[in-house]
Amino acid sequence: MVDLIYGRGFTDIIREMPFYLQMFKNMINIKIFHSKPAIYGSVDVNNVCNLHCSHCYWWLNRKNDEQDLSIEDWKRIVKEKFKKQHIFVVTLVGGEPLLRPDIIKTFCDEMPRRVCVVTNGTFPLQRFENLYFYWISLDGTEEIHDSIRGKGSYAKTRKNIFDYIEKQPKRNGKPAWKDIWITMTINSLNYSTAIHLAQEWRGTVNKIGFQFHTPFTKDDPLWLPFGDIRNKVVDEIILVKRSHPDYIANTEKQISLMKGNWGGIETTPVQCPSWAILSLDHMGRVKQPCCIGSANNKGLKPLCEKCGLGCYSILVAQGIKGQ
Repeated sequence: MVDLIYGRGFTDIIREMPFYLQMFKNMINIKIFHSKPAIYGSVDVNNVCNLHCSHCYWWLNRKNDEQDLSIEDWKRIVKEKFKKQHIFVVTLVGGEPLLRPDIIKTFCDEMPRRVCVVTNGTFPLQRFENLYFYWISLDGTEEIHDSIRGKGSYAKTRKNIFDYIEKQPKRNGKPAWKDIWITMTINSLNYSTAIHLAQEWRGTVNKIGFQFHTPFTKDDPLWLPFGDIRNKVVDEIILVKRSHPDYIANTEKQISLMKGNWGGIETTPVQCPSWAILSLDHMGRVKQPCCIGSANNKGLKPLCEKCGLGCYSILVAQGIKGQ
């Protein structure tokens, strides 16, 4: 089956035609009537993670005294918030989503082939029949990745990826490797390994996508400043994209935005269409100002003027602007 749109084949597109028509309607409303409908969804499925990655935004606003929601709670939320608003694709993040496979299954059952799971990959990758794909976080080559995510984490993730690819049968007519997309968050520690990582996994996984670390404070040492070094990294990714256009998930226009401020002013989204992604925390509360923000008005907020998120920059690259 030929992949036509982000891993979706011809039969997928035919089956999902009502959703594409809704997307087309949304685009018309956005660009002509300047409405602001949510198009995609993002959900923190749980309040627990087995790693404590040095660059992770989630730990900044986490509270120990909050529990996860039940399956029935999530079914209600899917119906009332995602289905009602015709959300096309929902990305499940955490915490670590694979600690709650029951929630993943619920979303996949309720929204078949429209659910992505972002995972650190240190737990065995389970097969979900109606999953869209896995986003697996790898933040550089092994030594650098482990310095960010913990010793031995790269080896665990690598093993689980290969186990899934080698042992899982075809799903919806596609080989298991099609389910695996890698995501790398580039920061001041790992920027020199971005191309090496892409080369290492090419031919093994479906795609790799890049974004840049978004700081919450102006003195964050992990932020890779705008300038020559950052520009060089972006240009190198573009060269790989031109050589292997189906492998690099980013578009040239999107990754080029990372050379400067495309998001906003301080902690306020301006160019960024933060409204286009309905972002919920593990209690089903709406997060502000975006998917890496918090439902707590007093929580720390990301610096929009230094944003490096892929999920919003792709929208800006497509002409969907915030204000």
